[in-house]
Amino acid sequence: MSDYLKGAEPFAFEGNETGVLVIHGFTGSTQSMRYLGQSLHERFGFTVVGPCLPGHGTSPDEMSKTGYLDWLGAVERALEALAARKKRVFVTGLSMGGTLTLNLAARFPKLVQGIAPISAAAGPLPDGFVDLLALNPRPERVPGIGSDIKQEGVVELAYDETPVNCVVELAALVLMTSNMLHRITCPTLVIQARDDHVVPQANEMVIVSKISSNDIRLQRLDESYHVATLDNDKDLIVARVGGFFEELAAGDAA
Repeated sequence: MSDYLKGAEPFAFEGNETGVLVIHGFTGSTQSMRYLGQSLHERFGFTVVGPCLPGHGTSPDEMSKTGYLDWLGAVERALEALAARKKRVFVTGLSMGGTLTLNLAARFPKLVQGIAPISAAAGPLPDGFVDLLALNPRPERVPGIGSDIKQEGVVELAYDETPVNCVVELAALVLMTSNMLHRITCPTLVIQARDDHVVPQANEMVIVSKISSNDIRLQRLDESYHVATLDNDKDLIVARVGGFFEELAAGDAA
């Protein structure tokens, strides 16, 4: 078992027959999703599971040994385990966690009843990432991308360094997922900050325009940056995501 950094441990809150899988982002940890996950459980009664992705919440050295298939595999197993014991399952994720959310919805339509990607990368990559991918040779590490947060004094538990080989893996995941968006038919709530310094805001319209759902909703955030689940709009996110999933669950039960 991995020795997680304090605050980066996987979490789970047992509740009702509605299961919610919450997925953190690239180089981050469950710390960025714990408030959302715990609040969805406490305020709406959902059963919530928050896995820590392979190579995350430990060290950049450990992360450098992993790639997108490892990250996908972890969330697939979590989804299948949750779906096996709950009546319905929804998925929400931040940044790369939002990308993984979209990927699961595209590939497991019978298991995922609704999604809420937050600050999700599904189209244009940040300029810095594109420039990095074009370098030959590439450096092994670059500075971290964590803590893009508007609220003063709030820090994301994320790596100070980013393994460059993992940036290549992320780019492959984003490209693959972007090409799958048309397969998404479940209700979708897209959440994106207007001022995001990591994922270009244009990603939101890529998602909205490409998915095939008949129920697409968009929530823009005015008081947050990229790590919105820890920022000034975190309670708005809880209310919108929780209310969305609760509405869908009620319709399913009717």
